[in-house]
Amino acid sequence: MKKNTITTFTILSLLAAAPACKKSLNTQPFDKISEDVIWSTKANAETFIFSTYGIMNSFASGPGTDPRTTNTLGFDGIYGGADAIFTERTDRNTDQGFNNWGAIRRCNQIITKVGESANISAADKTALIAEGKFLRAMSYFNVARSIGRIVWIDKLLKPEDDLKLPSTANPTETYALIIKDLEDAIAGLPTAKIAGRANKYAAAALLSEVCLQALAYKNYPAAPAIQANDPLLDKAIANAQLVINEGGYTMEPDYGGMFNETKATSGEIIFGIYRKSINTNVDGTPMQLFTPNINNDRVSQYGGSPALNSNTVFEAWVQHGPSQNIADDYLVKDQADPSKALPWDKTSQYLAAINEGVAIPTDKIPQAGGETAVKTGMIKAGSTETVWTLTNTGRDARWRASIISDSTDRHYGELLTTCIKGNATRWMKINGMAYYVSLSNMYWRKGMYTNVSPRPYVGIPTDYHYVVTRLGRVYLNLAEAYLLKGDVPNAVAAFNKTRDVHGKLPLSAAATSAEAWKDYKRERRVDLVMENDYYWSLLRWGRYGGNANHGNVAGGTIPELTEVPRVMDISKDRTAFSIVQGPFYSSNNVRNFDNTRRYLFPIAQGYLDQNPKFGPQNPNW
Repeated sequence: MKKNTITTFTILSLLAAAPACKKSLNTQPFDKISEDVIWSTKANAETFIFSTYGIMNSFASGPGTDPRTTNTLGFDGIYGGADAIFTERTDRNTDQGFNNWGAIRRCNQIITKVGESANISAADKTALIAEGKFLRAMSYFNVARSIGRIVWIDKLLKPEDDLKLPSTANPTETYALIIKDLEDAIAGLPTAKIAGRANKYAAAALLSEVCLQALAYKNYPAAPAIQANDPLLDKAIANAQLVINEGGYTMEPDYGGMFNETKATSGEIIFGIYRKSINTNVDGTPMQLFTPNINNDRVSQYGGSPALNSNTVFEAWVQHGPSQNIADDYLVKDQADPSKALPWDKTSQYLAAINEGVAIPTDKIPQAGGETAVKTGMIKAGSTETVWTLTNTGRDARWRASIISDSTDRHYGELLTTCIKGNATRWMKINGMAYYVSLSNMYWRKGMYTNVSPRPYVGIPTDYHYVVTRLGRVYLNLAEAYLLKGDVPNAVAAFNKTRDVHGKLPLSAAATSAEAWKDYKRERRVDLVMENDYYWSLLRWGRYGGNANHGNVAGGTIPELTEVPRVMDISKDRTAFSIVQGPFYSSNNVRNFDNTRRYLFPIAQGYLDQNPKFGPQNPNW
């Protein structure tokens, strides 16, 4: 499928080419363009619209909000951006983006000024105004996910207007306004696929998820009291089916390629954010914090192996890596019954090969101070299995597409070994031979381009893209809506789409609501990891309660947000493993969840002090 791509270079080119802009460049001031020029033609208006798409950065793939969960184990800045949340040290002064009014003014300028333009055709006005409403809805959705309430502004404010506006009364009012904007956007946006620009199906895809979030926060802070016939469920399903049946998008068999250069404009991607190397360097992308800083001197000092082929290929500063918690959710085909996919440590091959609970000699696997082994295992005498074969053979295809673990595929020509005495193990950090290695013995491959030349390093130009939504995500939204309706067969059929095409696993045969929710939650976590989803989904499922949250009451504690991270150490000969818990860095093992207030952050107290109409404060803040 051919797709055109919006880039910063495109915007500048359009601006330079616009005839009306030539006139503006001949008059002072030379660095500004007057409003009458901007809104005089469709092309000029688009330059303003394109520069408003920064709103979508809040929904981009990459680390995002995953460090608030045990998906990724962070240190330095990645840890510092999340620890106050997962340790419950935030307070009522916390600002989670309530003030989006500058972005909203830009959206209202698009909606108003395009409508007033004498030279833009009626058809173009419809599409451009719809685009403005799409962007306005997404800016407000970003605030709503965090705070639940917004300051709704749907016109261009003037100095003489009353600027002390109230916030919405509750999340239900907030989401009704967002949903209306997205429905208007769907009605007016074109169907054409231009990578990096909204169309009808992008709005519908995102609306399917907005409806789920709106449903979870009905009656807040009381339980949402979800009914199978709730119109929000019907709306979520209808918009997901609109994308699936009419959008022309296709599921991508090359899962990893959607997040690197090989399938950057895959037919599965519905909306992405695209950056070009003309103004993007490695250190301006997540790749800088995926890549370790190791060389042969460090490896030799530690006594690790094998030596690297190039001594300078890895010189970035990784700050996070996948935890064992998420690793355990990548299923493995059972050798005794290939129709089943099970956790790696529940398969028949594992049970036949491993002695669990044995003491591991410290010369085989040492133990760091402050850490506790929660599971150990050694290969039984006579078995031909290794820890490597048990954790790699027949595993979910997304495992190797998303994660670099011990001795998996080569990365920039190098075989990274993260076992004890490996060349990229966390023990190099523990023993002081290297600082920038992963805390978890694993590195992210998902989102890592494979063609950065000469290597991933600060200042090296590179193209890069972020995925906001795609067809697989729409199928998962559809599955969730069906689960809430109690329609297990249709829910399982929907989430089996990603399990089959992306995971290349046997299909789920879940027959009960409890089984289906368990398989669905695992599937969504694995398929959308590092796509700025898991934290918000956990909150949503916690609000639903019941089978969506381990049988807990609606609005109760969320176990996934109180579990502590785990890390697996593997012996050099791959005959033993030890899974440990510990601080790893600072307070990574402190995971608290206050269900009386965490479901929504506060309106930062400073805003309430300036304008009491923003109140009342969110409950328990």
